[in-house]
Amino acid sequence: MKIEDNKEYIELINSHHDNLKESMKVVNFLKVSESRLEMTEKLEHIFKYSEINIKYFSFLTSSFLDLLCTLKGLFNSESEWEDIYYSKSGFLTIYETINTYHFHQKEIKKIVDNDHPNLLDDYKKLNSFLKEYKSKYNHKTEIGPIRNKTAGHFDKNFTEYYELVKKLNKTDSIKAIESFLNFLKLLMYFINTMADLMKVRTEIDLDKSKREFYKNQNNG
Repeated sequence: MKIEDNKEYIELINSHHDNLKESMKVVNFLKVSESRLEMTEKLEHIFKYSEINIKYFSFLTSSFLDLLCTLKGLFNSESEWEDIYYSKSGFLTIYETINTYHFHQKEIKKIVDNDHPNLLDDYKKLNSFLKEYKSKYNHKTEIGPIRNKTAGHFDKNFTEYYELVKKLNKTDSIKAIESFLNFLKLLMYFINTMADLMKVRTEIDLDKSKREFYKNQNNG
């Protein structure tokens, strides 16, 4: 993912932030609607599915936004310490996003298996992409220590802290962040596809319910 200038960064950040705010409005709407409607089993499933989907997409969007801001900082940095600061921030976001991704996988996999088995191959490709990313950028041996000793926490031994941060390289950090943004884009597209498929299914179910309702009314 290559971004050429500040204007493009700002447009992307504002656009995704607007999407995030709209998504959270939908979550609030779902909660209010759920409390007012008489819930059938099918309707309850739709509401639960929609809330999980939107919250997960919102989490991905917030990570995407954080990394866009980090890249913008690296793009504009004029000192070595700025490079270190934004690199630490980027790797912290990547580490925590991966952890949260894995935390939700059991739930997401269940949704794919039950509601979208046709997307299983795409789901597996996403996991393969992430596995390759973690291997290429040394998730355990490099990103993990950066998070644990310089960003999420500060190591009590400053020498160890400093030895880690002085190894951070602006060009390498940008490559790692851009590559992870590509993964997030694919994952967000995947979650959107799931939402679109559920929307179609919901419309079909509602139409079927309406036809059955009117049929029963006429027979009565």
